[in-house]
Amino acid sequence: MSKALSQQNSLKRVLIIHTEGNAFNNPSLKCIIDLLLGKGCEIDLRYSKSGASMLGYEGIRFLPFGRNLLRWKNLVFDRYCFRPLVFLSVLVEKFIYYKKYDLIIGVDRHGLIEASVLNKITKTPYVYISFEIMFESETSARYKSLEREASKGVAAWLVQDDVRAGQLQRENLLNPLNKILLPLASAGIGVAKVDRLRDRLGIPNDKLVAIIIGSLDNWTMADRILKCIADWSDDWVLIVHARYGRTRELLAGELSAFTHLLDHKIFISDAATEMVDDMGSILTGVTVGLAFYKPEYGKSYYGHYIGKNLEYLGLASGKISTYLRYGVPVILNEVGVYAKEARQFRFGCVVERTEQIKDCLDEISHDEYRHNAVDYFVKKLDFNIYRDKIWSRFEALVDKSI
Repeated sequence: MSKALSQQNSLKRVLIIHTEGNAFNNPSLKCIIDLLLGKGCEIDLRYSKSGASMLGYEGIRFLPFGRNLLRWKNLVFDRYCFRPLVFLSVLVEKFIYYKKYDLIIGVDRHGLIEASVLNKITKTPYVYISFEIMFESETSARYKSLEREASKGVAAWLVQDDVRAGQLQRENLLNPLNKILLPLASAGIGVAKVDRLRDRLGIPNDKLVAIIIGSLDNWTMADRILKCIADWSDDWVLIVHARYGRTRELLAGELSAFTHLLDHKIFISDAATEMVDDMGSILTGVTVGLAFYKPEYGKSYYGHYIGKNLEYLGLASGKISTYLRYGVPVILNEVGVYAKEARQFRFGCVVERTEQIKDCLDEISHDEYRHNAVDYFVKKLDFNIYRDKIWSRFEALVDKSI
């Protein structure tokens, strides 16, 4: 099937540059990869080795790089921002690793910059996908100058919503006519599983379950949530499930104060999911998902600044969209667009402080919230809504360049 399609399509070979290296843990990126493969494209995926699972995938040539090259890129791209070295670095990689492509997709800062250099060398059109916005006020004019230069030649740019689009356009001087909106979300309603995480953890059937998934860094306020658990009704328990597993190890410091609640009120999942769109086992039997965000201005985690990028979160929360996909309503704090939408469409409850979670638990357990969660996902977030438009734009870019 793929070979027949490939002969019909002008878009046949794609390079994706994604330094973060967690393509299959990113809902939108996973869907775009599946879309391209389904259309018969061959993909080269350039990425840094990380703790994320990278399964073998037919149709993808994996091009990983190690820590030493990542350190080099961080120095050249982010610290020194020295254009000749950036160009030389990408040129060397081109001759060693890359083939001839119809389209290049650059993800976030490094991907954008590298794609623009390759465009200068090969004239191949390139698309920029933004999941993290870097602000000049949190970095520097020198740091942003590389992005702005790279943004001049972008054929299309994808961002999650109008709020983030406005900020990204302003910061990178992007052409608004080339914008494509794509909420950070998977494709299709999530499928429930018989094999439930809650059962494997030994949670009694009469208990209602809240869950935290994803990152457990300080900006997620996971530590503050843990401090509130003792005040919850006896009907409720909490599962903590880190993005790449090793939850107990990551929370070692915090959990020492809650040993009396472990396996009674707090349950730790060390399982690691291989695909972000296969969370049925984790979320089946869960009543509510918790999603809290705390901007930390001037701080960066793994090269991502988490001040204004979280202040203007928009629809860029894969955590929230994943909950809704499985019909799990959300308790969240004031995080802009999602907080406003939760109030309007009643798929969740908004609180100011983690201490107020307990006051929402009984309310959010009503079936109305679960139905509203799925309904909102289907109508607003589902990748299937945007699939055809994205493919048409990608194909048109290639046709235009021929």
